[in-house]
Amino acid sequence: MRKICCLIFIGIALAANSFRATAQVYKALYVSKPGTMISQLTAEEANNVTNLTVVGKINAIDFKHLRDGFPRLEVLDISNVDIKPYAGKAGTYTDRFYVYPPNCIPAYAFCFLDGDIPYGKQTLKTIILSEKIKNIEEGAFLGCNSLQSCRINKKTAPNLFEYALSDAVTAIFIPAGSRDEYRLKKRWENFAFIEGEPVEVRLQISMQSSLRAEIQTMGLQPKNINFLTVEGKLDENDLKLITDYMSNLVSVDISKTTATDLPDFTFTQKKYMLRIKLPNGLKTIGQRVFSGCGRLNSTLILPPGVTSIGYGAFMDCNNLQQVVVTGFALNAVGDNLFGDSKGRLVYGKPAY
Repeated sequence: MRKICCLIFIGIALAANSFRATAQVYKALYVSKPGTMISQLTAEEANNVTNLTVVGKINAIDFKHLRDGFPRLEVLDISNVDIKPYAGKAGTYTDRFYVYPPNCIPAYAFCFLDGDIPYGKQTLKTIILSEKIKNIEEGAFLGCNSLQSCRINKKTAPNLFEYALSDAVTAIFIPAGSRDEYRLKKRWENFAFIEGEPVEVRLQISMQSSLRAEIQTMGLQPKNINFLTVEGKLDENDLKLITDYMSNLVSVDISKTTATDLPDFTFTQKKYMLRIKLPNGLKTIGQRVFSGCGRLNSTLILPPGVTSIGYGAFMDCNNLQQVVVTGFALNAVGDNLFGDSKGRLVYGKPAY
């Protein structure tokens, strides 16, 4: 299964070669002695790594280096490590003697505490965890606001401690047939669980092509796509494909597309969707475009050119705390915008 997934991602990368993206730097490390991982790299190497795979034995000292010593780290695969116990002050709990148990993501693994103020690792987007994981401990990913996916290769849910993960930020990818087991575990109830491995697609669509054609060229099914980034042409037919066939979307970025209108029901009932970047030139949002997107993140920024929002556009978006109007063009707002709740349409800068 892993080999197939790798081939898919290679195909996606080739199809997206027109994107101007920061160069990805891949590194694989084997650690034979816990606490020594960083000694295998020069400071320059650690500073440049974006995609890191670690195998072998690590402990809380290594997690501290992963948090503080890899400033560009985006993807971390620790699915084949043994996490060993450690007791001392050199771990992730800053300047405090702490006992770190085995096979647990340590407390504040990717969150630096400055006094009582937490600073999460903002570069981290994806993490893959071992089937041996027992706990994800207190504050492990607190403030990691870019952590869009956590893949756990374990059919039984690990214990999730307070402030360890945010259900408003991160989607959880788990083995087939294990969704119900996770949902019944304490603190996991509100997460978006998707069975299988995450699929990310980045596309640039020419005026002569279509979203459907580009996805077919990759050999993918629309329903399997979780993270979608599109640049270029995006018309009503393309948006209809999203409406009808992309039920497992977690994150969408269509900010650099030609779309100016979102037709009625475009993203309705996308129950896993956590975040979206709207087209920069967007003018109209139709009726119930986001209705039923119960996990849509806390703040949605509207482009300055939006002139109208249709009836019930954000109905049943229970996690959406504010929709921010950034321009002066809005002159028509439909009834029951948020259903029964009111007062979440704000003007000016978002209140984080």
